[in-house]
Amino acid sequence: MILRRTCAATAALLTALLLQATVVAPLTMPIAVSLPVVMVMGLALVAGAPAGLSVGFAIGLIADLGSHHPVGIFALTWMQVAICCAKVGPMLRSMPSRVFLAAFGAALATAAATLLLTMTGSAGATLQDAIADFVPIFVGDLLLAAIVLPVVSRVEGSDSLRGGSASASHDAGVEAAQRRTRAEIAGLAGQWR
Repeated sequence: MILRRTCAATAALLTALLLQATVVAPLTMPIAVSLPVVMVMGLALVAGAPAGLSVGFAIGLIADLGSHHPVGIFALTWMQVAICCAKVGPMLRSMPSRVFLAAFGAALATAAATLLLTMTGSAGATLQDAIADFVPIFVGDLLLAAIVLPVVSRVEGSDSLRGGSASASHDAGVEAAQRRTRAEIAGLAGQWR
């Protein structure tokens, strides 16, 4: 069950990295809208803090390795913001509020990464960019989150990733065995009286 979920999350996020490089980035060229960040935030909201921590760090590190800035910037920011989203997520019940939080978290992660890049002296990253681009990045991330988050919720809640009917039949078999064992113990206890 955990292996299935891990493989599904890895495949989805690697696909998001590929789509980011081939479709999203060229379409939103002046603004740094990021599909992988939105997917990490969505997964953190749906699956919780441990998933946000591990997936945010792993995919952030892969994104770091594919760029020209110091390694660890995306990993650190995506992981931290995903944990925050996962902690706030259970308080939000409606899908629009979760979409808003995922988009806000993604824009916040991008701004935090830009600020860290500015502090490390990376070329092209400025404080003015982090401030001026926050609203356009948020709007782009909001559009992506409106598409991505319902899909992530649906896939995460699917029976095939949670064990499905095989898990339910296994649980029913365990309960039946427990009932038989209790009946046998009760029968043995009755014999000793």
